[in-house]
Amino acid sequence: MIKDISIGFTDLKYYGNETQEQVKLANSSTHKDVDLFLRLLSDSKLKVGGKIEKINIDFTGNQKQLEFRSSPIDDIVNVFNALPFNSLSAYLALSNTEKSKFILKYIIDAFEEFSKKTEIDMALINSIAEKCKALNYKNHYYFGKLKSSKNRKHKAGIWVEHEMDIFKIYLDILDKDEILQKREMVAETSPGYPKYFPLLGGIKWISNDKVEFFNRKKETLKTLSV
Repeated sequence: MIKDISIGFTDLKYYGNETQEQVKLANSSTHKDVDLFLRLLSDSKLKVGGKIEKINIDFTGNQKQLEFRSSPIDDIVNVFNALPFNSLSAYLALSNTEKSKFILKYIIDAFEEFSKKTEIDMALINSIAEKCKALNYKNHYYFGKLKSSKNRKHKAGIWVEHEMDIFKIYLDILDKDEILQKREMVAETSPGYPKYFPLLGGIKWISNDKVEFFNRKKETLKTLSV
């Protein structure tokens, strides 16, 4: 299973007039769609084939090339592409939906590149891409499983809205049929993994009527009552 995909524009500042701020914005714009693709791929429970654990998709001044590097820890594929714009400014000027289409295209291209050297189920990859499109590239989901109150009358869940520019976390209370009853925001932060991951701890019912949300340090960030 592919565990990680990284899309980077960093090297472009060495080939052109791209500023560090432009590169930072371009890199952060990729997180949402990469997470969406990998989450749907993981949810499929199907093996993509091959032994590749990490894909690096880099935009540089180089011609496209494929490099396999194996180690005892992981198998990595690097795919290098020339940016198909005159500058990063042209990419950053795209709408969020246009950026998502661009990112998805190069994820598929990367799989097609290394499928030439290892066995990859491209039908599965293309089906995941179609699911991304069907969702209009929205990466909204429950983080982990819903948790029932002790009397089984309600459930609670951590609802995530992973946007291109921001990551929002909500605490939800639902009835036993999983119809939403209450939703309150817990936090909003940068869409980058190092920022949001420490916040995603878990939830616990402290009574039949009250649920608690805590971060990975076990600090309570929100309580919500039925």
